[in-house]
Amino acid sequence: MGYNTEQVTHTVEQPSVSQATSPLQDMRIYPQDVGRLLQEEIYHETLSYGSRFDPADIGFNDLAKVYWHWVFVGEAEEATRFRDQLKKLLKEKSHSTPDKIQTFADTIKDNGRDMEAVLFYHIAAEFYGNQSKAGLIGIKNCANGIKESIEAMLSRNKELKSIIRTHVIPLMHDMREMIRRSGDVNEKDRCLWEVWCLHRIERSEGLVDNFSGCENTIKEAIAIMERVFQEGAATHLVYGHFLNNLGYTYEQTSRPNDACEYFRKAIAAYGKAEDIDDDLRAKWVSNSIQFLKDANRQMQ
Repeated sequence: MGYNTEQVTHTVEQPSVSQATSPLQDMRIYPQDVGRLLQEEIYHETLSYGSRFDPADIGFNDLAKVYWHWVFVGEAEEATRFRDQLKKLLKEKSHSTPDKIQTFADTIKDNGRDMEAVLFYHIAAEFYGNQSKAGLIGIKNCANGIKESIEAMLSRNKELKSIIRTHVIPLMHDMREMIRRSGDVNEKDRCLWEVWCLHRIERSEGLVDNFSGCENTIKEAIAIMERVFQEGAATHLVYGHFLNNLGYTYEQTSRPNDACEYFRKAIAAYGKAEDIDDDLRAKWVSNSIQFLKDANRQMQ
């Protein structure tokens, strides 16, 4: 894939979703589809849980599994009940700090429980809040965790793309809104963490072949950076990533001329980035040069 993305390992959590705005209400997936789409161990363990148990009767480790059961059978209200019970249990534990919840999400993601990790990432993002710079960085890092969870989910089952589009990426958009609504952080700091979150969103949209959504997200992020940072936008690595990834999106949607234009812009931007060392600069420039060559071949 021609996308460039930050080379870091961060945790991400799935945001809590209110019933009024829940993306779960937008799509119903019937039980006969669940066995094909959902990881077998979660499906079989939770199929009976969902109909037999109250959230208060289920242990901490099973609540996330049951949440996903209700997501996959299209029951938004039931999913919300189990998610809220999990949040309640975490709030009752004095040691349930946002960074510890994020670390737990990292651990279970690395152990192959990436779908459950998504839920914990979002709860961690909510616990971070949006009233401090550290909180915004935590939310941004949680968004990266979700992106990495998406990569793990798709590595096992490409058919999960529709679920990721409908239920997971909207949670990332919600996390972006957590950052955007902050009023206690200066505009440039808020902008920087918001666009890094948008970078994880556009990467995820690309992973599920939602190129129209990806294009819109990238263009929005570029516009935000150019408004806030003006001529200084290119001093940030993420700006070069957006230009490169817009070029890749154009290439994937049969617009090689536009692709070449943005690969050239990305090369120039990487040359101005002040938040990377020379080795990383050479890497990203080399990548964009190769993508430019590929796009030029399309036009021949």
